This record gives sequence, C-alpha cells and structure tokens, in this order.
Amino acid sequence: MPTTPRVWAYIDETGDRGSGPNSSPVFGMAAVIVDDLSAPELRSAVTTLRTDFGVPAGKVMSWKEHVKNHDRRKRASAVLAGVPNLHVCYVFAVKNEVDPSSYICDPVRFYNFVALETYRSVAGAARDLYGTDARLWTRYGHVRGHDHNTTDAYIRRKSQTDERIPWHMEQGLRWVSADKYLESQAADLYGGFLKAAIWPSGEFGYTESAYLMSIWHQIRASEHCVVPHGLRSMPDTGLVAKMEWFPCRPCPKIPS
Repeated sequence: MPTTPRVWAYIDETGDRGSGPNSSPVFGMAAVIVDDLSAPELRSAVTTLRTDFGVPAGKVMSWKEHVKNHDRRKRASAVLAGVPNLHVCYVFAVKNEVDPSSYICDPVRFYNFVALETYRSVAGAARDLYGTDARLWTRYGHVRGHDHNTTDAYIRRKSQTDERIPWHMEQGLRWVSADKYLESQAADLYGGFLKAAIWPSGEFGYTESAYLMSIWHQIRASEHCVVPHGLRSMPDTGLVAKMEWFPCRPCPKIPS
C-alpha cells in the first residue's frame, strides 16, 4: 500500500518589523519545504556548509555571522541548489509601498500577517506537490520578544475558516529555536539569498541576485511562474517582477 507523504516546512524571517529610519526596508520570510527523501539531503548539505565555514559544534550557522562575503554566499547557494526535491516559498513586504496605517504600523500585527501569508504558501505548496492526504509539520523560527501564542492562534483561526488553506494537513505548528533543526539554519540562508537580491546595501546600495538565481529552480512553480505562490511581494504581488534581475520579461503580472 502507498505510504502517506510526510512533509516538513522550516521558516525563518529576514529583516525586521520596525518602521523607523533605522529599520530594514523589507520584512519577509523564507520557507524551506522537504519530505522524507529530501530532508536527509538538506541536513547533509547544511553539515557540509558548517564544516566549510568552520562553524563550531553547538553554534548556529547564520547568514549574518558566517556567510558575509561573496565566496561564502556563492558556496552556500551552490551547495543548497544541489539538494533534490526541495522547494522554497518566499513572502516579503516592501515597507515604503505599504499603507502606513495598515498592518505595518503594529509589529505584532505585521509579523502575524506575514506569517499567515507564508503559511498559506507553504500549505498550498504541500497540497499541490504531495496531495491532500499529505501530512505537514510546520516549524517557524523563534523570534525573541514576540508572543508566538498570538500568532499561533491567529494562523489557526484564519486557516480553519479559509477553504483555500488545507489546514487538515497540519500535524504540528511550532516555533522553535534555530539550534533545534539543521533545516532551520538552511531557512536562514535561503532568507539571506532573498535579502541580497531585494535589500540594497553597502556604500552604493547595490543588490546581488546571483545567489537567488542559483536556487531559482527550487522556488515553488519556477517552471511556470513563481509569482505569487513561490515569491510573493506585498502589498503588490507584481512588485518583485519589476526588479531588474527578475528573469521573466515581459511579466504578465505587471499591467501593461
């Protein structure tokens, strides 16, 4: 008899939820989706990168601390790009495009909204890739100072009343520390690939899309169109398609 597919999603955020002059220009989340076959491959890839970058045992590998230069970022994207049957979903908000009186004005509400939209993408991907009988375990990265119980209740309430979200697949929605799963460290790096592509940095404000392009084939529905289910920008799903590095032009998501 066929076995029921088992699917895991590991989610980490990039940027911050602030709206002041020193806050990040974007806030978003990266979700890495694996199954019984690809999860060991991903853990092996993360272990390889930890060795390559000299990350001590017991310390969490992160984009911010261990993947600072071009060579390391290129290495990280190359190794992770080779993990088979791995899928990625991205959701991010461009803060200066969002109505300042909307969800962006409250850090808790902002986080909850982005977390819900990420969950919507993850659950939809699990359903489309593995069928409605699949079982899904979702792991968000723990955020210091945030009451995750409020987000848990929000996602559950919204998911149980939205027919588009296959909530029946969920087996264990959790918030976990980054040292619990190697897959969570991978989600941090995938968030870094997105950050490099959409977040201007340095003296001249350049972005670097090469790392994101390296793992492009892993973004959900990349063989058709990543927007919006694999790569969703808010408040307008067409914003990401307007970025200079977006590979599909002309994009039907952008009104002519």
